[in-house]
Amino acid sequence: MAYTNRAHLEEKRAYWAMVTPAFALYLLVMAFPIILSFVLSVSNYSGGKMFGGEKWGFAGFGAYARVFTDPWFWNALKNNLYIVLISVFGQLPLGFIFAYFIYAKIVKAPNFWQGVLYVPNIISVIVVGLLWQTIFSPHGPIGEIINYFRVSDFQAQLKGIFNAAGGFSLSDDVIHKILDLAGPAGQSMFSNPVPELRDLLSSYQGQPMSEVYTALSNLFVQKWSPAFLTKPDIAMVPVLFVILWMYTGMYLILFLANMQKIDAQIIESARIDGANEGQVMRFIILPALSGTIVNSAILAISGSLSSFALIFAMTGGGPSRVTEILSIYMYNNAFLGRPNFPLANAISLIMVIISFVLIALTKAVEKRYGGKED
Repeated sequence: MAYTNRAHLEEKRAYWAMVTPAFALYLLVMAFPIILSFVLSVSNYSGGKMFGGEKWGFAGFGAYARVFTDPWFWNALKNNLYIVLISVFGQLPLGFIFAYFIYAKIVKAPNFWQGVLYVPNIISVIVVGLLWQTIFSPHGPIGEIINYFRVSDFQAQLKGIFNAAGGFSLSDDVIHKILDLAGPAGQSMFSNPVPELRDLLSSYQGQPMSEVYTALSNLFVQKWSPAFLTKPDIAMVPVLFVILWMYTGMYLILFLANMQKIDAQIIESARIDGANEGQVMRFIILPALSGTIVNSAILAISGSLSSFALIFAMTGGGPSRVTEILSIYMYNNAFLGRPNFPLANAISLIMVIISFVLIALTKAVEKRYGGKED
């Protein structure tokens, strides 16, 4: 009996010896910052005496009231919910579908596609943000390609006008056709379009026709501009696209790794019994991966609420704060202008609570509808 008690005591000591360091580390890096953040959110902390602030103390829950009455908070929350939706209902389904295509060998060169889809995930987030900022800029690849086709089309029609006139001509018919091709925007450049355009063209008389085409293209062809992306309703679309492009590959790897753990004989037996690809996916693979899907959803939700670096590098929350998310909203209140530390900490705690609520909903859905992994 004494030996049994001594062995039990030794087991408890060994257990606490192994658990205590990890538990202490958890308290230090997780629990303590959350508690401190709550304390600061209900205080009047402004940097303390070290930074010239007043002695701080309890100030109530005014910071939370200010957050919920600030329209920019609701704008940032809306943008975060967009990211959560594109992550859970975009990245996860696409990652699962791509993983199944590779697992079932529906596509050729599966290793190639696996690498191509995963590469964006290993590039620095800052680099990705700056890369796509350049791509969507007026002089980026998108703008250059669109402008090339616009200019080519305009010059082709312009060439047809001069060819029909037998070459370079300043006749009224040619002038009117050029103005019609330029459209209302082009015509609005002149107070008296016909004589003014004729005077302009006369300065190119005797010059190669290529110079005439280039000059008129520069004058009349409207260059592509990403200004439409500044509209509140669609400003988040490029950001959501980049998030979808960047992280889908990570979930592909997670799903593919777990698909490869499924007993191939079960799937083969189902196919022998007449099950098609859709039935194999629905009745075998999806139930077997339910736990992985839930864990991936939790990763997607937590990542969505902390996706600071990508958007900060890509848009900085602009233009005019229309792409601001909660983490950038918190950063701006904490470090820009006149810092408001209680407000910033209140925002951070609200983010934690939202994350817990969304994760709890995910677990509830999995418990209600999900299967069990073996």
